[in-house]
Amino acid sequence: MSEKVLADFQSQTGIKVLQQYFTDESIRDEVMLSERGRSFDVVVVESVRLSILAEQGLFANISEFQQSLASRFDDRWLKACGDYGIPYAWGTTGILYRTDRVDTPTSWAALYAPQESLKGRIAMYYEPTDLVGGAMLLAEQDPFSDDIDALKKVYPILEKQAGYLYSSNYVLEYLSMPNELDGIDVAFGYGGDSYVLNEHTEGEPWGYVVPEEGTTLWLECFAVVQKENVNPNSFVFIDFITQPDNAAVNAEDSWVATPVTKARELASLEYSQDRELFPPQSVIDRSFIYRRMSEDTLRIRNRITESLRK
Repeated sequence: MSEKVLADFQSQTGIKVLQQYFTDESIRDEVMLSERGRSFDVVVVESVRLSILAEQGLFANISEFQQSLASRFDDRWLKACGDYGIPYAWGTTGILYRTDRVDTPTSWAALYAPQESLKGRIAMYYEPTDLVGGAMLLAEQDPFSDDIDALKKVYPILEKQAGYLYSSNYVLEYLSMPNELDGIDVAFGYGGDSYVLNEHTEGEPWGYVVPEEGTTLWLECFAVVQKENVNPNSFVFIDFITQPDNAAVNAEDSWVATPVTKARELASLEYSQDRELFPPQSVIDRSFIYRRMSEDTLRIRNRITESLRK
């Protein structure tokens, strides 16, 4: 989060924010579900994972507080966070590509049905939801569908793609391995990844595009940890950081898309007109916010992913 916004918050309220970062969500969840989790007050968590952890009693129902802030957000973000969260940041999934080596992709086909010249130069991320979701979008299907037949139909797409891959790892894992990163021309990624890649690649050659078929939209929410005495400062902090002027500074310093409607208007033109953060509305209208899938669907997606690794 923006150091300036956190400093302003402490200056105005006398409350200091201490942050703890987790590079692995499963480790974060393990910590939060243990006794150590009670030492935290506020957690930033992806919307689907939020609903799962809330069912396990980890988070407080803050629906009344949410309603007091509702005018700051579009209804789609509030609905996705449910009764246990306040929208914080959102983003897209899409295609990362070397602008000095390949033409700008327009379709998910560039990643899932690549040209022969890209064989061995593609990095896909074998995370079951996103791996299958992109193929579903290419097939003009709901990426989070529970339709078993639809899942079966996209398997040949994934099976063929597997023969073209350089790696099934998230491309950012190669930041510390420049020689291996240089072997990748096209990769699955998330909005904002190109900035990170360009910081580690001479000439800043990486671009990012959301395909014309649409994308999946991830949403991070603030959640308040449920405990015997919920810290009232949690609500003071969330209220402060979602005020449009503060949200604008925080989003621009962090370079993430803010769901606070008026914040984008208060930010710089460079930020507010960034197509990587804010794709055209026509693309957003064809996109899907992450949502929970049935246990059967998740098992099938996991089996698909593991079978492709072999």
